Amino acid sequence: MNHHMTKPLLFLLALSLWACGEGPRKDTGLKPVPRNRTLILDCAEPNTCAGQIADFDSFNPYIPTGSSRTGWNFLYEPLYFYNPHRETDNLIPWIAQSHTFDKDYTEVVVKIRPGVEWSDGVPWTAHDLVFTLDMLRQYAPELKFSTDMQVWVKEAVALDDLTARIVLTAPNPRFILSYFAVNSDNGLFILPRHIWEGQDPRTFANFNPAKGWPVVSGPYKLALSVPEQRLWDRREDWWGAKMRFRSLPQVERLIFLPYMDEAKRVQSLIADELDSCLDLRPPNIKAAVEGNPRISTWTGRQRPYGRLDWWTMALGFNNLEPPFNDPEIRRSLCRAIDRRQLIEVGWQGSGSPALLPFPDFPPVMEYTRQVQDLVAHCAVDRFDLGESAAILQMQGWRRGTDGVWQQGGERLKILIDVFPFLQDLAAVLVAQLQQAGIEASFRATSDSPTRISQGTARAFLYGNGGAVRDPYFTLRLYHSRFVRPTGTPAESFWRWKNAEFDKVVDQMGQVAPEDPRMNLLFRQAMEIWLRELPTIPLVQWYHRIPHNQTYWQNWPSAENPYSNDSYWANTWLLVLLGLEPVQERRG
Repeated sequence: MNHHMTKPLLFLLALSLWACGEGPRKDTGLKPVPRNRTLILDCAEPNTCAGQIADFDSFNPYIPTGSSRTGWNFLYEPLYFYNPHRETDNLIPWIAQSHTFDKDYTEVVVKIRPGVEWSDGVPWTAHDLVFTLDMLRQYAPELKFSTDMQVWVKEAVALDDLTARIVLTAPNPRFILSYFAVNSDNGLFILPRHIWEGQDPRTFANFNPAKGWPVVSGPYKLALSVPEQRLWDRREDWWGAKMRFRSLPQVERLIFLPYMDEAKRVQSLIADELDSCLDLRPPNIKAAVEGNPRISTWTGRQRPYGRLDWWTMALGFNNLEPPFNDPEIRRSLCRAIDRRQLIEVGWQGSGSPALLPFPDFPPVMEYTRQVQDLVAHCAVDRFDLGESAAILQMQGWRRGTDGVWQQGGERLKILIDVFPFLQDLAAVLVAQLQQAGIEASFRATSDSPTRISQGTARAFLYGNGGAVRDPYFTLRLYHSRFVRPTGTPAESFWRWKNAEFDKVVDQMGQVAPEDPRMNLLFRQAMEIWLRELPTIPLVQWYHRIPHNQTYWQNWPSAENPYSNDSYWANTWLLVLLGLEPVQERRG
């Protein structure tokens, strides 16, 4: 074991070894599982206090402030999975066997796969789907996806145990793909009605091991959840294996350790004490790959050491609050940003710039190529400190003797909230803004996600999610239906209002992606978006995730993209079903 490792991490690893049956036994009530049947990960969110999992006793996927993705994201199985990394067969039926729209896309009938069961043996039925939709509509806008369900769902009924009919408020050909075909971080989770009925979903912890809670449908059951770690053990009675739909995963135990900083992740990976972890910044993923010949990535052992993701990075704002509610201030900031320097210095040249809030996936680029003239006209990519200064002067700002812009005795300040893994970009960005005469700084603390959600963070670095097939998925997140007052958690954090934009996006939502009208509507939406610039696109996002192949192999990769490789994603179950023990690799 690396002698530089801290005492808390030593304790966690010792506890993990006890749980795996490879160290001194502790009276945990856990069966021994060998290390080569155990997958060890860290928590994706810095939702910790003094190296502990803060929400170890909670399992609610719909609380807007978020909860650690250590189970609910892969154990509430979806109707469908969607894989944007494959050329064909992107839609993968799972709980649903099929769905059928009527001719005008205002009604959809969903057929549920027979034989699906919850972990307590209760059948998974159309009543669970209907209950979840009704619950979200009832508690809008306080739960994730509740606003969308209130907007789109007029009525949901179970025609029988295996058939649900959903009547929509308006045509929406993307309804199933938008909400029920999970991909990356996106997707709506169906809850067991017999557990959640009568509970207040805004406060329900859904955690009671004595009762067998949480009740899930996936192939694992909660074995231990304490501040130091969360363990899941394989369920031999998983419906998927009983129905011969899929074989049981070969991973018998999952261990989630608390969030750790990147230096600890690298040390643990090199010492074979982690099998995968949260993203690493370019210098650290390189160090991990070079420090252990068994570590690989989506692109093998070569740059960029990762895969393109939909989380296109932007400088976001609480657009309700001054001074960032002024589009000219946002445009001035945009002119002060040199994206190429962000990549060269912050990411050691391993990346690519973003001028729009969309990822460069081939299906999405079919649209974004058509608006490059608008991008050029708005000069999103123009780095020009002189023009940045001219915009501020026209808005009544004047530079003080210290070089910082001032107006009415107030200095132009920007404090940017960031996640810890964004510190490299944030440091370069702050230096650029300071060069432009702005009193800029950033903070990367454990409560940054809460401040971003509530809007008390006036500026922040965050990714644009949504678009994997067409741009509607991203643009809908800028709709004013998601705007909440400052201090109130929001589903989407941009807090931007534009009635003209809303109208166009509403029309886009009613048009199928292959409809020629979609191109015209997209152009209209982007004319407004680029004029207002509610966020400032910065860089394409790459998930640089290490795959330790000491114990497990057949990780997803560019050569074998059967899923994305993020264990916090809603598609992680596909990876668990695909991993193979190294010594038993066949073929």
